Amino acid sequence: MATTQANATSPRSATRHHDSVPELLPADPGVLAGLVRAAFPGARSASVTPASGRLVVVYRAVVDGVPYYLRLAEEAGQDMTTDALVLERLRARGVRVPGIVAASPPTAEFPRSWLIMTGIPGRSIADGGTGAEARQVAAAAGRDAAVINSVPVAGFGWVRRDGSEQLAAELPSYRQFAASDLPAPWPGALRAAFGPRQLDALRELAAAEQDRPLRSGHLAHGDLDVTHVYAHDGRYSGIIDFGEMRGADPYFDLGHFLLHDGETRQERLFSSFLDGYRQVSPLPDGQLEAIRVSAILLGLRQLSLWLSPERGYPLSRPVVQLRIAQLSSLLNGGPSFRSVNGPRA
Repeated sequence: MATTQANATSPRSATRHHDSVPELLPADPGVLAGLVRAAFPGARSASVTPASGRLVVVYRAVVDGVPYYLRLAEEAGQDMTTDALVLERLRARGVRVPGIVAASPPTAEFPRSWLIMTGIPGRSIADGGTGAEARQVAAAAGRDAAVINSVPVAGFGWVRRDGSEQLAAELPSYRQFAASDLPAPWPGALRAAFGPRQLDALRELAAAEQDRPLRSGHLAHGDLDVTHVYAHDGRYSGIIDFGEMRGADPYFDLGHFLLHDGETRQERLFSSFLDGYRQVSPLPDGQLEAIRVSAILLGLRQLSLWLSPERGYPLSRPVVQLRIAQLSSLLNGGPSFRSVNGPRA
C-alpha cells in the first residue's frame, strides 16, 4: 500500500508531496501489535511490520493470514477518525476505497491517533496490466473520483483531522490556497527555470486563478494518479491512500492526474480517466481549460516549494527537471490534454 509523509514544517505546506518526513517517531511494533489484537479479539495470530522501508506512518498487519493496514497520525494532535469518516461515507456511496475495521483518537494509553483498514486487492496500474485493461481501470477510477470530488469541504487546503462530522480545511479562501508556496516577489527562483514568455504566462495564469470566486472546497484525494489506482485480475479494484486529502477547486484531482500522466506508466491514461469522470459528472463548456490550469498551478506550487530556501532543491535535480518539462508541456497544451481537447491555437 502506498503512503504519504507529513511535512516537517509548521504550518504544513499546501503542496506537501512525497519528500518530507513525519514529525512523529516510529511507534513500538509491540504496542502496535497490541492495538491490532484489541481490534481482533478472537484472532489466533497477529503481526505488524512497516508497510515500507522508508515511511513510518503505515504498517502492514496480518491477522490470521489476512492483510490489513494500520495507519498512524502523521502529526501530534491529529485525529484519524476523520479519515475513517471520509472512507466510510465514500464506501456508502459506492466508491471503492479501503474499509474501516477500527479507529481511535489520541488517548492517554496511546497518544497517537490510528485507524485499521482493509486492503485493496491487486496492484497499481503503474505496475502492470495490458493497455486495454489499464484504460478500463482508469475510466472506472474516474467515475469514483467524480463521486469523491462531489463531497463538500468548508475551506481549502489540508482537511483538518479533528474528528468533526463536518469536513473543514485549513485555509478560509481559495485565493490563499491558489497562491500557497508561489514566490513573492515573483518570479523568485523560478526565473532560472523558465524563459521570459513562460514566466509571463505563468504569472498571468496564477493571478487569474487567485481571483476565481470559489466560496467552498471540494474533497480531493490529493495525490490521485496511476500509482494509487488498483486493479485485480485486470479489473478495477479501488483507490488507495487518502493521506493527502484536501479541500480544493472542483478539478484538482483531474489536474493532478493530467500533470502526472505518462510519468510512471508510459501509456497516457488521462483521456480514459476523464471519460469515466464525465459519466458521473458531465463537465460544462470550458472546464477542460480549468483542468489544465489546475494542473499547471499544482505543479507550479510544488516546483516553487522545491526551489525555495526552505527546501533548496538544485535546478539539476531530476524531479525538478521533470516538473519543469511537464509544466512547459502543459503551457503548450501537452499530449494528454491535446488528446481530449484537440490542438491549441
